[in-house]
Amino acid sequence: QGVWDINDAFTLTVGIRYAEDQVLAEENLYRYTESDLAGALGLYSSVFTATPSGGSAIYDLNVANGGFVMGDATTCPVNVNAQGVCVDLLGQPTATVNAVNGGIPVSVSVYRPFERTDKKTTGRINLDWNLSDSAMMYFSATSGYRSGGYNLVFFSTTPTYDPEELIAYEIGYKSQFADDTIQLNASTYYYDYTTVHTVATEISVIGGTSTSVLEAPGAEIFGIEAELLWLASDNLTLGGNFSFTPSEYTEDLFVKDTAGFERPTSLFPAGVNDATSQVVNIKGNQLLQVPELKYTGYASYRIPMNSGNLDISGVYSWTDEVYYSPFQTEREKTQAYGRTDLRASWSSTDNSITVAAFVNNIFDDVAVLQILRGDEAEFYRQSAGTTLPRMFGIEFTYQTAGM
Repeated sequence: QGVWDINDAFTLTVGIRYAEDQVLAEENLYRYTESDLAGALGLYSSVFTATPSGGSAIYDLNVANGGFVMGDATTCPVNVNAQGVCVDLLGQPTATVNAVNGGIPVSVSVYRPFERTDKKTTGRINLDWNLSDSAMMYFSATSGYRSGGYNLVFFSTTPTYDPEELIAYEIGYKSQFADDTIQLNASTYYYDYTTVHTVATEISVIGGTSTSVLEAPGAEIFGIEAELLWLASDNLTLGGNFSFTPSEYTEDLFVKDTAGFERPTSLFPAGVNDATSQVVNIKGNQLLQVPELKYTGYASYRIPMNSGNLDISGVYSWTDEVYYSPFQTEREKTQAYGRTDLRASWSSTDNSITVAAFVNNIFDDVAVLQILRGDEAEFYRQSAGTTLPRMFGIEFTYQTAGM
């Protein structure tokens, strides 16, 4: 990176970065099973065919592995059939109460190794414009990159995904005025993604579903944010910030919505191009977990005392609704929520003792923080995480002279 002070007003910064990420991964699924002991002994050729004993293959399997009570006329209270199995008056075999082995214990595994190397050269150019001693603007363009990876554990249909790439453009303003008691920072930006990582549910290659990272072929984020800090007096500080960030996927990406109960697979086993299939194009939808609007306001007041200082502060924050799947339906949308916290703390003159009392989430507004969606095999069950409810407490801190 190099910096050029063009003159007193303008400074140009140019940088370049080369990255090479090597990623190694292994996926191994172990499973315990039991070999077919009865089949190994040649007792039958198929589970569903009759056997020389006159019974079924499943019956002979249970005879072979000791699944029935064996006996004779003296030990069996009712009757004994030709195989020596106790049966009741209706001829039904009597099951043993003991634990039995269905066959020869073995373990099997499915193994997939992965290796990839991602290489990327990115750059940055930034122009600072000093408007005055207390105000400046900057203009920047930066290319970014995040290496690809693997969807492990669940044998995802998409085991690997490519790097995420974007170019970010930003215009910013920073200033201090009113005798440096007010600080205002603001910026507007545009992120143009060539590929962007997103999360979706897929059908696993071994059955069931898996949550996988997928590469959407394009996305855009427009944003504006600002932050204000005001030292209103020697004891009172006020501040706040906000961000407005609309976003969308800009290119076609067809994703199978396995948790969409409108078109269950058991009723609509249709192909990708069929209108009744579970495949959905997410183009135009909002990016995952990116709220359009967020803002925070806070205040802090200090009361000097002979024995130390008493600080009283409060914070209010608000977060807009977000989506936890790329399909942008009401089922995976969390509602907007706000939160208010209060805190009072006393510190001794030498700061060796601090006693604080706090109440977080005063109005006990509990909101949904995350949504997980199940497929048809899980009866389309949904589960969610929540924000913390109202919590209050007292803290005591003592600091020794050596700390």
